[in-house]
Amino acid sequence: MHKSLLLFLSLLWTSYVQAHDENLVACIDDHPPYQYLSDKPYGTHISALETLSKVLDKHLKFEQSPNFARCILMLKKGDVDVVAGLNPTEERSEFAFYAPFKSADTMKVVSKKGISINTYSDFKDKIIGVARGTLYFPRFDNDNSLKKIAIQSSRIGFSLLLKDRIDLIMISPAMLATLTEEINNADLKVSPIALEELRNKKTFFGFSKRNKINLKHRDLINKVTTAYQQGIFK
Repeated sequence: MHKSLLLFLSLLWTSYVQAHDENLVACIDDHPPYQYLSDKPYGTHISALETLSKVLDKHLKFEQSPNFARCILMLKKGDVDVVAGLNPTEERSEFAFYAPFKSADTMKVVSKKGISINTYSDFKDKIIGVARGTLYFPRFDNDNSLKKIAIQSSRIGFSLLLKDRIDLIMISPAMLATLTEEINNADLKVSPIALEELRNKKTFFGFSKRNKINLKHRDLINKVTTAYQQGIFK
């Protein structure tokens, strides 16, 4: 009887582990147009995660988070396997590794009239809205001399810009498209940022080093990178 119970528990545990290994757990937050939280999340990064689950032959599960910073914390702890759109940094590389899934978006500056960012020195003395957990490019991210204000999201940053609380925000063209009408009505200035050479050229999945995908890190990187190179994520 004792042996039968042990055998039953062993089989139960094996079934649990196998079922868990079949999942790909992704943390998502509300970040239009990349991620929209709903009963059935959607957006360009959601589509990329769905494609990733097919590449890895896993069942995709979402953990919805109030913000991107919380997703990073969950990735660090191994509570989730992957976050889409995680830019590599030395600090993050202690708990994450990366594989690309698309070319990086260009950036646009939305600012009060009379403000243009053509050289890095143009950031000086401007009050800049910076979304929590978002990285733009290393020189900017690490520059503590700039007047950077942490904001919950780019959309909240836009509302602060309308209220004259900040001078500018940097957003992607995709995000810009969702705000075009409001920008035109507010008579704000939109200009390309002339600092593209300082930014990452790719957008990455960030995988937790504690992930439960059941693949060696190098094999996982190679598998996803090959899919990216073959255009599977487009």
